[in-house]
Amino acid sequence: MCPQILVPAKIENYVQTKQVISTKEVAQTFNLTQTTAMNYLSRLAKTGQIKNISKGTYQTKNNNKQQTTTNPSLPQDLLNIVNQINTAMPMTKITTWSLQMISNYTHYMIGKNLMFIETTKTLSNSIRDLLLSKGYHAVLSPQKRDYQQYALYPQTPLFILERKEAYALTQQDNYFTPTIERLWVDIYYYSSRKDLAFDSFELGLIFATMVEQGVINFDRLLRYATRRGCFNEILLFLYELRKQNSKLNQIIEEGNLFGRREVFTVIDAMVEGAKNQ
Repeated sequence: MCPQILVPAKIENYVQTKQVISTKEVAQTFNLTQTTAMNYLSRLAKTGQIKNISKGTYQTKNNNKQQTTTNPSLPQDLLNIVNQINTAMPMTKITTWSLQMISNYTHYMIGKNLMFIETTKTLSNSIRDLLLSKGYHAVLSPQKRDYQQYALYPQTPLFILERKEAYALTQQDNYFTPTIERLWVDIYYYSSRKDLAFDSFELGLIFATMVEQGVINFDRLLRYATRRGCFNEILLFLYELRKQNSKLNQIIEEGNLFGRREVFTVIDAMVEGAKNQ
């Protein structure tokens, strides 16, 4: 009968600091053979401390807690607008956000703020007319020119979008706000599709800061990117980021990217093959 495999406390404690762990990482960190590392992780899986999610890769029991999102709060000026809409149109539920809501992760101050209200086509005209009557610069279904030139307006513009997307939202008392993943993807979307005047370099810095602070849920990020039609672009961004930034590489691999890790491996192998032709 084989003796029971005891997992050293230092390895058990190390594993519990991770969201996702692999036999390769354990072997390299503690100078073990792949077989020994695999036996230790298999033992932890049998005791229920971790869960096997793919070959040689395990998810820790506290992963759900570590993958929660820090949702940005609504600025006071936008909250005032929401209250005015709900006073005039009780029971109306809107989704609202602004560029200012991502300012905690910026390296430089956001120049001109831009506010958004997402609502149904049935309510969009009524909300636009109400806001215009209150003196706001409200634009219904903005075009590319509006996204390009919003910073030139004397007032903070408020774009009204006829959009009803319920994924990655947090419900407040009488309105919805996006999670940080949805907020970042939407800024990317409007920058790449509508020429939103937002510095792409800064958008990358913002993402790196959010990853380092542990507020990104990668699964939600990629799911929302899929709904936005830009999944492949965001996946490519993460792939390049893993290669170029060793500091973020380990953090990103500890997120919920392991279901797509094979894609990165295949791409790496194809690139090497092409380079050696």
